[in-house]
Amino acid sequence: MKKNSIVQFGLVFLCVLLLTACGQKQISVNTVTRIADEAKIRQSPAFFADKLPAKEQVLLSQEEQQKQYEKFKKNFVNIWKQTKPFKGNLAYFRSYVQVPAEKRGYAENLQRWSDKHYQALAHNAQYETFPSMARNGLVVSDAGLRLAPTDKPYFINPKRSGQAYPFDMFQNSTLRVGAAVKVFHVSYDNAWYYVEATNASGWVHREHIAFTTPEIEDLWVNAREYVAVTRDNVLVKNENFCEAVNLGSVLPLVSENGQDYVLAVPLQGLYGEAHLEHCYIEKKNAVKMPLFLTADRVAQLSEQLMGNVYGWGGMYNNRDCSSTLQDLFTPFGIWLPRNSSQQAKAGQRIMLTNLSEKEKEDRIRSLAIPFQTLLYLPGHIGLYLGQFDGKAVMLHNMWGIRIHEVERFVVGKTVITTLYPGKELQGYSSSLMSRVQSLTIVGRENEL
Repeated sequence: MKKNSIVQFGLVFLCVLLLTACGQKQISVNTVTRIADEAKIRQSPAFFADKLPAKEQVLLSQEEQQKQYEKFKKNFVNIWKQTKPFKGNLAYFRSYVQVPAEKRGYAENLQRWSDKHYQALAHNAQYETFPSMARNGLVVSDAGLRLAPTDKPYFINPKRSGQAYPFDMFQNSTLRVGAAVKVFHVSYDNAWYYVEATNASGWVHREHIAFTTPEIEDLWVNAREYVAVTRDNVLVKNENFCEAVNLGSVLPLVSENGQDYVLAVPLQGLYGEAHLEHCYIEKKNAVKMPLFLTADRVAQLSEQLMGNVYGWGGMYNNRDCSSTLQDLFTPFGIWLPRNSSQQAKAGQRIMLTNLSEKEKEDRIRSLAIPFQTLLYLPGHIGLYLGQFDGKAVMLHNMWGIRIHEVERFVVGKTVITTLYPGKELQGYSSSLMSRVQSLTIVGRENEL
């Protein structure tokens, strides 16, 4: 870092501390590049794990861990049993092309989608003949799920924060290499498949999907062991093939040696069929599932997520708040749903509604288990890490902080904050704590 940059940062940091401590006038958002919590709180999950009296203590009993892993394995391939699309999906996706012109969203030119382009989109989707097939498939490279067969965006209102970039309403989710899918439809131009997975559904580029055979399906369903990737952008390769994979990818184990795991990796053949390559991945980049759940191990995995760019619905193959947690808990054999509201129900849920902010803070600090508890508010979710200066802190991938109810101070990455991030900023309108509804202890059952 250059000397003048260090001095500039130091001055900004000092101003943040002084104004926060002395209760003076809030800071203009135009004078800071990051919120005070980022400067005050150590941006390291391992730092919080090291403060625990038993960071290596296993957080789930063997029975609980095995129950979670069996659920994971079932969800991993369960979509292949589907014979028709999930209830409601046809009406949901059709609704995106049957919108009156005056209510349509905005395209990349920040003008409403025109009749010409919207009708072309509807024609390409061929909703009248949906579903046109029901074939099992595998994802051969990370695939973005779209709500229409197009890469073009759909913004609700480009003049309002939270409804403009990056919130492309056509972007739904991302599927990792090795994920099982059911292919139910193909676009008119033959470039897109409509697929459903256990957690999400949508249109994907055709080259990301390969159709399975009974032999491949048997391997995916009945593998003796599975391996989860534990780092982003690492290679699975052999002498003929090389592919980058990310944290959250799961593939069947074929064999292993001292340095590597050998995995079955799906590829797409000339006619869209799947075939397998036996590929190596270094053991430092993957684990045999399930990894036993401890605060120390969750911290180690989440360290590499710090500062990762926010990606609405997996846009640009980045993560949003819920996909961050979904990928993080995958190596532990814990299956989390794709969206935040469903993740809040994936464990022992303790409701915090109708409580004051102080009462919520007290309940979180007394009941939440660091590195095992999710904190949920409508549209957002994060992982509880412990306390800083008597305040609960969480790891979360967040887009921004509400300013004057209609604007956002953009954070745009994975950070560790209190539930009052940005309170030092002018126009700060409401805390995360004011909107927190529940905490969820992962791996446990029953709502309280």
